[in-house]
Amino acid sequence: MVGVGRQRLLRQLRTHRPRRTVATIIAAFGVAVVTALTGPAPSSSAVPPGPTLPVEFDLARYQPVNPEQYRSLAYVDNGRGFLRVGRWMCQIGPGYRYAGCQGHPATAPAGIRGAAISGDQQGPWWVPPATTYRFGAPSGFVPPTLSVGRRVTLYGVTCTAPRADVVACRTGSRALIFTPGWHKFFFPSGDTAHSPNPAPRYLPPRLQYWNQLPASPVPPR
Repeated sequence: MVGVGRQRLLRQLRTHRPRRTVATIIAAFGVAVVTALTGPAPSSSAVPPGPTLPVEFDLARYQPVNPEQYRSLAYVDNGRGFLRVGRWMCQIGPGYRYAGCQGHPATAPAGIRGAAISGDQQGPWWVPPATTYRFGAPSGFVPPTLSVGRRVTLYGVTCTAPRADVVACRTGSRALIFTPGWHKFFFPSGDTAHSPNPAPRYLPPRLQYWNQLPASPVPPR
C-alpha cells in the first residue's frame, strides 16, 4: 500500500508541474506585452514635474545683512548698491529690480564684461564691451564683501553668497548664478528677452532641467 501511495504522489507531481510552468510562461508573456504597450516603469531619476528652487535662492539658508552698508551715499551713484563675492562684483538699482554682475564665467562668450537684468522685464543679457552699460560706482565707492552664507536685498533684488567665489542674484522671475566654471540664467517660460544658457553638460545635474524659478517662495521685495 505504501508503494501504491508513493506512485500516486509521483503521478500527481508529474501532472501538476507542467501546469505551473505554463502559468509562469503566461505571466511572463503578459508582463512583456504590458511593457511593450506602455513602456518601462519610470525610474527615480526622471525629470521632476516642475521647477525646483535652486539652493542658491533658498533664502532660509542665508543670513540677511543690513543693506545700507552696501548702498552708496554719493550723489553721482544715484543710490545704487554694490557688493563683492570672490571675483564677482554685482550692483543693484537704482531702478526697481535692476541688477548686474561683472565678470567672465568659463561658459560666457568671449569678450563679455558681465550680465544684467533690466527691471525684471529683460535679461539676463550679456554685456559686451561696446555698450554704455557701466559696472562699478562712478564715485569710486568700494563694494563691501558679502560673506559666504549671507544675503542682501535692495530694490526688489536679493543676492546671495552660496559658496566661495559663487554669487547668485534674483529679481522676480529672472536670476543669474556666476561661478568660475559655469553660469546659469533664469527667465520666464516662453521669454525671448535674455541671453542663452550653456549646454546642459556644462551645468550641475540639479540645474540642467529648468530655466524657470518656482512661484513659491515669493520673490524678494
